[in-house]
Amino acid sequence: MTDFILALFHTGHKLRISTLYHLLIGKRTSSVLLHGFFYRNLPMFDSFSQLEEKQFNRWINQLIQKKLIEEVDGFGQLTEAGRARLQDKQRPQLNDLNGLRYGRERQRMWQLSLLAVQVISHLTHHKKDYVPIDSRPFFLYQTKKWLSQAEEGLLTEFPRELEQMFTALAKDQANFLANQFSGYEQYGRVAFQLLPAEWQEAPWDRLYYQNAIDAFLHQALQQPNFRRLLRQLDQLNYNQSMLKTRKLYLSGLSIEEIGQRRRLKLGTLNDHFIEWALLAEDFPFSDFQLITPDSESEMLTWRYQEFSEMPYLNFRLSQILFLKEQNYERETAAD
Repeated sequence: MTDFILALFHTGHKLRISTLYHLLIGKRTSSVLLHGFFYRNLPMFDSFSQLEEKQFNRWINQLIQKKLIEEVDGFGQLTEAGRARLQDKQRPQLNDLNGLRYGRERQRMWQLSLLAVQVISHLTHHKKDYVPIDSRPFFLYQTKKWLSQAEEGLLTEFPRELEQMFTALAKDQANFLANQFSGYEQYGRVAFQLLPAEWQEAPWDRLYYQNAIDAFLHQALQQPNFRRLLRQLDQLNYNQSMLKTRKLYLSGLSIEEIGQRRRLKLGTLNDHFIEWALLAEDFPFSDFQLITPDSESEMLTWRYQEFSEMPYLNFRLSQILFLKEQNYERETAAD
């Protein structure tokens, strides 16, 4: 676990240690989300929701004692030895991990998908006498409701959607996930039996699992029948108050009018817009007057006190848009 925590310092910047802990347990405040976004740790959001702070601090202290990070006034930063350690270890790639988007309902959405595939498989073979892999009332009810509302052709369209999804996934992810499915004369294996050898140690086993499921869910929500199956749970991934603010804004209300109608303070509304901007690819940045830094390093040194003539929300949106565009340029160059 210490190597994973060391990897959180990979940018080389000074990071507030308590905020890293809050990121891992999924504390959904704008300060935590922005910290994760600025320093490229946001995918790890809510990856260890049960992690105790005392244990986290013990691991941090081990890194300090080994002189892999140095701590000053609650901030940690890589040492030269820590940087060399990261280069030797090579941080594993978790390109699909998206805890902010899927973390709340990831597991239940995956369980519902497993059950739906089992049900469709047996129905396709005209078999109704089988033991469901999940007999909890919620999952049985959701599956029955989904079937009852399905359009004609589900038994052919659903397997086609599944095939398209697996074709879009990386080969190792597709194998890892597909072998967990059960169906007619097929019995799924448990996840830990399927982990690639290099991912079997904690915490990488957990992260590999989360990364693969997030990749699956990203594809599933683009398919009509899967989207209908998962829609109710997927809505719970979002901050519901943020969704209400977004809906009112898109209906034409100003931020001030939303605050009056919902009786919310400006700070709360700012949090909603910041979370929305971090989550959405189609956030309306053009509605706001923004500023552009010359470089990422300059942007990370900005303090709002230096730009107090502009609204705080516009300041944060300027940073978010700049980094999103930088990330897009990196990904395009890599392609």
